[in-house]
Amino acid sequence: MKMENWKIGDHSSTVVSDTVVKNTNFPVPPNPEDSSRSDIEYYGGHLICESIGNRQHAHLISAAPDMLEVLKSLENDDNSIPDAIWEMRNKAIAKAEGK
Repeated sequence: MKMENWKIGDHSSTVVSDTVVKNTNFPVPPNPEDSSRSDIEYYGGHLICESIGNRQHAHLISAAPDMLEVLKSLENDDNSIPDAIWEMRNKAIAKAEGK
């Protein structure tokens, strides 16, 4: 179950989504609740992040939903994943979820 489709926007310093992104960091005017038509046209989608100074970081950010989905799909029912790696997986998920 895919969360969102994030990708590099029309500018290599941006990450955008195909789906509406609600603005929760700045919920009061003059900041819009979600992307305007001109923003979508300028950035190439609904803005996730802008002014990313490093192309590799932009690609990493754009891959975050996919990586989180993969981590959550992993199972360790047979204990085949070493404990240290499993703990890293759990910490990464918690970090991604803001816990």
